[in-house]
Amino acid sequence: MDCAKSIELLSDFSAGSLGDQDSIFVRTHLSACVDCDGVFRDLKLIVETALAMRSENGIAYPEEEVLWQRLSASRIVH
Repeated sequence: MDCAKSIELLSDFSAGSLGDQDSIFVRTHLSACVDCDGVFRDLKLIVETALAMRSENGIAYPEEEVLWQRLSASRIVH
C-alpha cells in the first residue's frame, strides 16, 4: 500500500479536484487501509467542525483547502 501518496492526495480528493486515476487510487486505498481511512475521517471532521464554528461564531478560520494542506503536511505516515 502507498499510504504516503494517499495522504498527500487527501486534500484534493476531499475537494473533488483530483483526476480520475488519482481519485480511483485514493478511493481504492481508503477502502483497503484502515489507518488512512481514519486519517481521512478525522480530517473531514476537523474541516466540518471548523466550518461550523466559523459560520456560528463569525471567527476567521483558514480556508478549507489551506487547512487540508496544513493537516496533510503535518501528518507523518510510518
